Amino acid sequence: MDDRTEFDFVNRQVHADAEAKIDVGSVSRIGSRLAAWRDYLNAYYYPLDLSTPASLFEVGRLTVQDVASIRIGVLHSDPMTVERHPTHIGRYGEDFFMMPMPGSASLQLVQRGRECEVRPGDLAFIGTGDPYVYKQPTRNSVAAIRLPADMVRARIPWIDDMTALQCPKEQPLVSLFQDFLRSVVRNSTTLSDPQAGFLRSSLFDLLALALTVPGTVASDETSVRFAHRQRILRFIEEHVCDPGLTSATIARDLGLSPRYIQKIFAARGETLTEVIRRRRVAEAQRMLSSGNFARRSIEEISYSAGFLDAAYFSRVFRQETGMSPGEYRRLHAG
Repeated sequence: MDDRTEFDFVNRQVHADAEAKIDVGSVSRIGSRLAAWRDYLNAYYYPLDLSTPASLFEVGRLTVQDVASIRIGVLHSDPMTVERHPTHIGRYGEDFFMMPMPGSASLQLVQRGRECEVRPGDLAFIGTGDPYVYKQPTRNSVAAIRLPADMVRARIPWIDDMTALQCPKEQPLVSLFQDFLRSVVRNSTTLSDPQAGFLRSSLFDLLALALTVPGTVASDETSVRFAHRQRILRFIEEHVCDPGLTSATIARDLGLSPRYIQKIFAARGETLTEVIRRRRVAEAQRMLSSGNFARRSIEEISYSAGFLDAAYFSRVFRQETGMSPGEYRRLHAG
């Protein structure tokens, strides 16, 4: 089965029992269709900005189906560029990973200083908790899979570090994951809630397996360096709230040199400090939006998330989210 036939298979299944069907062709003024398309994507996915490299945006069709907390949308549209900015992130509480599956032509994803090509059949994704750019240079059909971030992170703690990286379709586990995803779609309308939940759990487990095996992600990293990177990221996840977490403590506990750790992250244009800081901000966001921490002050939460200096915490929190911790709590506290 070729890539186009595979995509058509997913497309037909989603259309079989969809929750929503949208077509901007119903907007009589062609000049208003891009704005309408942006509004639809905002409503069914999350806030974003939209532009088109074409002279006019005329075609935009969307079919949406939810399967056990996974949103599966099939989009057929003219060329477009999607941008998600810090202001979008700060004013929206939910967090997702978005996995686009192009049908006939390649896409580009840009996030955290990385840019990757996504061909039909490839696996790649972006996280909505960080700014990103999605470039669709031609009219195309795309299956856009929206995954709840907390559920994915429960299986793959280091998932945020793997956005905008290409997993080539030639890798067996990528093909296996795509096949399983299609099976979820195919059986979604006949499953009970427990059965759908089981398939979702299996899907996340298979994704974790695909992303863990060296060679799945297109990278210049050796298998040894890839494995060390995963060990480091797991260690960070387990100790992120410890203010004493540093490259020195990680190196000591994992038997690596601090210089080698720095090289591992520098290969992707990052620093270990940046990775730890982003994860601590994410942990603070979780606390600020939870009723279980409603009685804790901002300063207490900053310490609980691993920050030693409340003023520094407020500064980096604003840099990452576009708003202060207090503003975030008022908007998102449960």
